[in-house]
Amino acid sequence: MSSFKPIIVSLILAAAVCSCERHMSDADPPLRPLIYTELPPEKTEDEAVPPPVMINIAPEDLGYALFHALIDHDRSAYESMFISGSEYAALIHMQEDAAEKQASEILRKSELLWTLFAPSLEAEEPIGGLSTRLRLAEFRLGKGRNLAGKIAQPELDELVQHWGNELRIELIDTDKVFTIRVPKIVRTPQGWRIAQPIELDKTLQLFLEAGMHLKTDLLTSEHYPMPLEVGNYWKYRLEKTLGSATEPAADTAETTITDMITDIVHRQGYWIVSFERTLFDPSQPETETTSISHFSWLVTPHMILPCMRDCRNNADNISYLLGYIMRQTPYFVLPIEVGQKWSVAGQKDNYARYEVRAFHKDPITVPGGAFSGAYEIFGSIEEGRESRFFVPGTGIIMRIVRSSSGQKREVLIKHRLIL
Repeated sequence: MSSFKPIIVSLILAAAVCSCERHMSDADPPLRPLIYTELPPEKTEDEAVPPPVMINIAPEDLGYALFHALIDHDRSAYESMFISGSEYAALIHMQEDAAEKQASEILRKSELLWTLFAPSLEAEEPIGGLSTRLRLAEFRLGKGRNLAGKIAQPELDELVQHWGNELRIELIDTDKVFTIRVPKIVRTPQGWRIAQPIELDKTLQLFLEAGMHLKTDLLTSEHYPMPLEVGNYWKYRLEKTLGSATEPAADTAETTITDMITDIVHRQGYWIVSFERTLFDPSQPETETTSISHFSWLVTPHMILPCMRDCRNNADNISYLLGYIMRQTPYFVLPIEVGQKWSVAGQKDNYARYEVRAFHKDPITVPGGAFSGAYEIFGSIEEGRESRFFVPGTGIIMRIVRSSSGQKREVLIKHRLIL
């Protein structure tokens, strides 16, 4: 009579429940019972090949595992949750090479989710990791189905797949919940597996692309390419040419524009920076030579966007701000690289509004000094065609706007940076 040999399987996933909607707690999940296999009595110990071990977990636990693979940046765990070519072939009786190709395609189409969660630099993540910003709210199972894909009847059918599943992630200290859609999971001899590409909602994609999950310290002047401190200012001389670049307009030779930071609303993952703009125009009547206006920026680790009144009024409403960012074109997408293009919400597409065209290694000389390492950001604005010359650590040193009526230049003559 053959002896029994235990195979110990240590499981870290949460315990199964019967409900199709499961709320996760912060407590560690219980361990599953040990699973034992027995050698067939007709085979000797030397001839026996142990059958695959079935990880007998509930389908809800797949959501728990997926969340922690993303948060902990565990690539092997992430990939192991997707159906393999051999598992796919066994389920739908497809040739293994075709099944392997199909399984690889499912993983490839789910790569964006992994890429967005994986940090480019570990030092950019909050202390304690992403679990200090995001937590698992629930993994909501879709309808259970049988092998034919029809809704399963528990008393008649074996439940082998779930369609329309959702992993919901909560942004801590807010009411914002992000959704990751897992369209289809199937049961294989090795456990539940993802069998269709994962989809994430646009707000989560934008939240991660904007870097709002990263350290807020990245926005401080010692780290951010645009020095952001109350009291910093940039003063420009405004020069206009009418029709021809060689014909200056005499009445605007001494016109100046000064942009000063007057207030910063600090929030985790983003800041709202307010400016006061002072226009001095000696060509105007004496009582009107100086005019003052205000504008604001919404600043994240990876973007600088215009922040209108509604944006300022909703400084604490992350759901509103994410919807707002979706409708705005950033002034900057960081880090800046030559060839970079972007449009609304910083998206890279063929209809880019802004493009980083050149990196000027040699100094660009303006009245305020000579600056090396300027990037030229070219774009289309309401006034015409714009070129901004941006020096990391300093800001805009020159801005040129070309239109049918002529050319306008703003050149830096003085600035103050409190770092």
